Amino acid sequence: MPSTAPLLLPCARTHGAALPRLLAAFALAACLPPATARAAEELALHAGDRVVLVGDTLFEREGVAAALELRLHLHLAPLAVTVRNISFSADRPDGVSRASFDKPEAGLARLREQIQLAKPTVVLIGYGMAAALEELGWRSHDPALALDPARYGEDFTAARFRRDLDALITTVAESGGRTPVRIVLVAPIAPEDLRAQRPGLPDPAALRAILAPYREAIASLGAQRMARVIDTPALIPGATLITDNGIHPSASGLEVWADAVAGALGWGTPGTRALGAGERSALHAALTRKNELFFHRWRPANQTYLFGFRKNEQGKNAVEMGQFDTLVAQADALVAAIVRGAEAQPLPAKQAPPPAATPVVLPKFTTDQGLAVSEWADNPMLSKPIGMAWDAHGRMWVTSTPLYPQIEPGAVSSDRVFVLCDPDHSGHATVSTVFADDLLLPTGVAPVCRLDGRAEAYVGASTELLLLSSDNAELKAAHRRIVLSGFGTEDTHHIIHTLRWGPDGRLYIQQGIYAHSHVETPWGVVRLNAGGVFAYEPRAERLEVVVKGLWNSWGMRFDDHCQIFLTDGAGSSGLSWAFPGAVFNPSEGARATMPAASTGSYPKFCALELVKSPCFPPAWQGQAITCDFRAHRVVRFAITDRNATEPARAGFATTDMPDVMRTDSAFFRPIAL
Repeated sequence: MPSTAPLLLPCARTHGAALPRLLAAFALAACLPPATARAAEELALHAGDRVVLVGDTLFEREGVAAALELRLHLHLAPLAVTVRNISFSADRPDGVSRASFDKPEAGLARLREQIQLAKPTVVLIGYGMAAALEELGWRSHDPALALDPARYGEDFTAARFRRDLDALITTVAESGGRTPVRIVLVAPIAPEDLRAQRPGLPDPAALRAILAPYREAIASLGAQRMARVIDTPALIPGATLITDNGIHPSASGLEVWADAVAGALGWGTPGTRALGAGERSALHAALTRKNELFFHRWRPANQTYLFGFRKNEQGKNAVEMGQFDTLVAQADALVAAIVRGAEAQPLPAKQAPPPAATPVVLPKFTTDQGLAVSEWADNPMLSKPIGMAWDAHGRMWVTSTPLYPQIEPGAVSSDRVFVLCDPDHSGHATVSTVFADDLLLPTGVAPVCRLDGRAEAYVGASTELLLLSSDNAELKAAHRRIVLSGFGTEDTHHIIHTLRWGPDGRLYIQQGIYAHSHVETPWGVVRLNAGGVFAYEPRAERLEVVVKGLWNSWGMRFDDHCQIFLTDGAGSSGLSWAFPGAVFNPSEGARATMPAASTGSYPKFCALELVKSPCFPPAWQGQAITCDFRAHRVVRFAITDRNATEPARAGFATTDMPDVMRTDSAFFRPIAL
């Protein structure tokens, strides 16, 4: 694809406002080439070919790792081709994950536009796992569906998948105009049984049974449409464990998968110019950088402010997006130069943001009941903090995101997680360690208490929930695992944030109304197209939506009786009491919604703590503290059991208490507690 051709964003229309069409839809017919006689026969590529990968989570993660793409270029060297990955987590052939603010059926039109704009000559299609997982989830929720799938028609079956995949193949064929598009259908991997290693994971037998007709649909369509089919379960030995959770390859497993697919396509051998180890490393770095730049172009964070209904509110930065086209073209040129052995400009190095030029001056605060305010840490020990949490060793973990609210063209993902501590009990942080320094928009952190002393933490960053861990007790992340992916980033204020451990051992994650998340798990697909609270169970790799609604729940705490309380960083409801299954306004399609615990209208509140410390007065115990970040103050609520005061109404009520602290300084914008 010419690098100057922009791709349509997945959020093409927001709240009924249509964005300009970037390219008219094609209506040209194309024929497909004959099927390949042998699976190992090479899928030949030629100069000028544009290879597009489109699929669900596995293909999306291939875009991060560039494992298959690396093998493609090593096989072709010194010939260079262009590769683009437009895959989307938990997607189906009808493009459901791409609909964003529109109805789910708009996803197909979005997918069609994205493929047509890519102008591919070769397309690898990797769908099936998400569709089967969605059927698995519905079967587990509705036993009647398991007994009689026909009563639901084709809504959650392989028949619908086959129909949608057939329509997608037609779309791909038409995208080439008069040039035939070569199509490869890549079947999902076989679900693995990891219960011996991780007892909480599900028995994969049910998913294997559901996947069987999906694989059959892929095979039969390949024969009918004369498209090549790669049946990966037949290529990877069943005794070889390649996944982290039974359905998604680990970093090393993705290499095994890439070897199998590349071998089946005849890409398993070096080209006429073999690359040395240094060149191979440089090529892989160039590919991952190119994919990162392209991702920021076609699926940028904060697109409601760039192109959507909030585009006039914040900087009008859409003019910058065209710069990504130039950068992607430069990355393509770098890839081509490496495979040819020509001189190539090195990639830009990561640069940490400079420390503040002047020392921070503590604002003058008015406090309640003689409380004192002191500074505990400032630049350069941390920078632009947005989330924090204490670990069991008395260390504070802080997410730092100077890139917020979206990455600038040419910038490198360099946001960080700091770990601060005061080992001498001086009253100030004296030690600051960078645990991770190559992140994108980290907005929440939850340290893990490990018995072996290794440092480990979950981090919510852009579209992903990451697990970062060290090799030993040193505070340096040596391993990164994408635990979950597909979280929405349409509005950076609303992306997953405020990670909190619950008394049930689950990790609670909050999301705002302008984010649309589509996540594959071993138990099924989880979709949340508005605000709410997720709960993630690490042992079982299970994710569920616990609470729906609120504009942007940005603060969550459990009291001593495991009752849930929430604040809203974009609404005016004050404090809310929640429980599993609770639904608050706004929540699309809700038949009824919960009232807030606070009555009346309040400012936007960010973060939440419930006082459980003798350092505060006895009367404060159990009270809620939250941040009015726009008014530069920290506020307090008393919480009363309504069953005692208002027997006719269940739940809790709040009473406004004097401010904890406030200042007139505009530099004090509290967002975490």
